[in-house]
Order: sequence, then structure tokens, then C-alpha cells
Amino acid sequence: MRKRTYILVTISILLFIGVNVFLIEKENSRVDRLLHTDLWKSVTQSNLTKTLAKEGVVTSEEETPIYFNDEFGTFAEFLVKEGDEVEVGTPLFQYEATDLEAQRNQLESDIDQLEDEIDSIEDHIDDLEDLERSVPSVSNEEEKIPLEASAMETEFSIEKEIASKEFEVSRLENQIDNLERQVSDLDSYESSLTVQSSVAGIVKNLSHEIDNPLITIASATPVVNGDLTETESLEVEEKMQARIRSKNESGTLKGEISQISSFPKQDPAVEKESSYPFTVTIQDESKLLPGHHVEVSIILEEVKNVLAVPEISIEKLGDKEYIWVLTDKGTVKRKEVKTGLVVEGKQQITSGVEKGEHYIVNPSDYHYLTNDVRFITPLNWSKVEWKDWKKQLKEPFVMENLLMGILERK
Repeated sequence: MRKRTYILVTISILLFIGVNVFLIEKENSRVDRLLHTDLWKSVTQSNLTKTLAKEGVVTSEEETPIYFNDEFGTFAEFLVKEGDEVEVGTPLFQYEATDLEAQRNQLESDIDQLEDEIDSIEDHIDDLEDLERSVPSVSNEEEKIPLEASAMETEFSIEKEIASKEFEVSRLENQIDNLERQVSDLDSYESSLTVQSSVAGIVKNLSHEIDNPLITIASATPVVNGDLTETESLEVEEKMQARIRSKNESGTLKGEISQISSFPKQDPAVEKESSYPFTVTIQDESKLLPGHHVEVSIILEEVKNVLAVPEISIEKLGDKEYIWVLTDKGTVKRKEVKTGLVVEGKQQITSGVEKGEHYIVNPSDYHYLTNDVRFITPLNWSKVEWKDWKKQLKEPFVMENLLMGILERK
């Protein structure tokens, strides 16, 4: 009896294995066309930012040299020291007057020359204002159509030029005030003349050897300077946004590329690559001082609220790109998509799929992906209720699906 039972069991097992091997290898087998995937996600929206990381150093935005003129007399003394903060009108140094009449004539000549410069600049400002008024603002009163981009850029450039010229007039007027005070000193028969600052900033350098420039004043506005390679100089453009990070300050500061040199930092040479200086204007308030080293992230390209998937989810065939999606019919489907920006392994999708569609994350792991093949995913036991499970056990095809699940192969 035991021997017979053993033979029957052995035959049953062999028959079971043989039948299922036949089902697996059979052409158009349903088992062979069943895809088991455990790594899938939904298409979501993301912000993608392509950046260029560079090192930079903080410097002053502008340096103003103050010169000594021995025609006014001999040098007497400095009235400031290096590191002092000065305002417009702050006394900087003194002359010991020698020939007062010659000095007076020279001062008045300098004043006349500066006034002529101001008149010329003001005439240029009037011309710019006339040009600005000639730029159209809207097409008509009833329907205000936005300015064309070129018109807006022209208006912005004119306003920027006017502001620059007005600043130049203000600087020249400060110089005239300084010279007029020196004339007033001469009229009072003072033996010493005091030179005052025409700009605000920090005294960077004093020439104790009485060489010109006698004093150098750096503006209190910090900027960041760095260098670009030849390739990077073609990617980076003025007005691009940047992010500045320093170990001396927490958080990130906003900045903007304000200048890119068209000439290399050093004389060009065949045996070495050229580098091109760039300047970033710091837009946030900071405690950065000249000499501080920072990290700069230049934003080359940025898109917000766009559809994005991992780059490995994109299948490339020739010049076309595809993504495998899971349909609500329980099958997979290959969809052609159009792609955009790629940042750190994330791929922007511009068309072809919609937000919320499910897709296979790693299609390259499956060597038998075809359209309309059915798929199954791992069972999430935490979401299974006993009443639903009991109901499914009564279905006639439960054994068929169970066998296919056990015997499914890649």
C-alpha cells in the first residue's frame, strides 16, 4: 500500500510539473505574457534647475582713486586711516599752500572744466528723455496691449543710461563743491587746504610715500568675482540669477551676473586655457567683507511645475523616446514622449503623458516588455480586508491565476 501511494504521489508531482512546463513554453501562453513589476510611480510635477558651480571671492564694487596735485602746495597730513568709513565731504588730507593766487586760478579752472562736463552730460540726458518719450507704451487707450519685448528692453536701457548719467552729474557736483570749499579757504587766506571725499566708502589704501593715487576709496557695496572657462563663458550670460553661499553666513544670498569680461584674465597663450572674469552683484543684505571666499551657483536654466520622471524611465529607440505606462485595463503601454531639461537624473517631459499616470521606473530591467501585456504588482496586505479576500476565493478562476503567479518567470 505504501509503495503504491509513493508511486501515485510521484506520478502526480511529475504530471503537475510537466503540465505547467508545457503551459509556460506554449506559444502565446498567458503565463509568459504576464509582467510582474514592483517598482512603479506616478508622474508628478517638479521644479528643475540646471546650475553651474563656481568659486568666488568678495571684493568692492568700485574703487575711487584720490590724487595729490603738487601745484596746490606741499602735502601736510592724512586726516583718515586705512579701514575708515567715509561719506561725501569727509576730510581726507591737507595741503600746505604755497602760491595762493596760482592755486586759486587752478581751482577755478578745474571748476569750469567740471561745469562744462555737467552741461554736456545734462544735454545728453535731455536727448535720452526725448528718446524715452518716443518709445510707444500702449497701442490705444481702450485695449492696452503689452509692449513688445524689444520696446521694453529699449526703454529699460534708456532708463538705465539716464540713471547712470544722473549719478555722474551728482559725482561731478560733489567735486565742484569740494573745489569751491578750497577756493573759499584761499579767500580766507588760510595757509592749508583740506581735500574732502567726493564719494562714500571705505579707505582701502594710503600712499605714505606720497605717490599717486594718494588715497584709494573702495565702495561699501560688495560684489563677488570669479573666473569662467572658455566653454563656460559661452554658457553664462549677463542678468542670469545666481545663489551665493558662504561658510561665514548661514543661508543663501541672491545675486545676478552683472558683468562678464570679453577678454581673458591673462594674455592668451597656446599652451594654456584662457579664463574670463565675471562679477555677481549681491542682491540681499549681507555681512560679507572683501576677501571672503564663497561658492556661487549660476542658474543656467530653470523650469517650474513641469512633469518629470527619473531619467532611467525613458526608453530611447533611434531618435524617439518612450515611457511605459500602466493602464487602468491592467496592461502596459508604450507611449512616445517629448523631453526637455535633464537635471541630476530627473527628466522633464513636455508632452506624451499626463500628471498622475503610472509608469514603470526601470523598463530596462524587463527584457520582454510589449504593448498590452498584463501586469501584476505586489500585494499590499495592509489594504486587504478579509471580506474581500473571502469573496475572491469563491471565484472559479482563482486557481488559474494562482498557478500563473507561482510559475511567472522573467
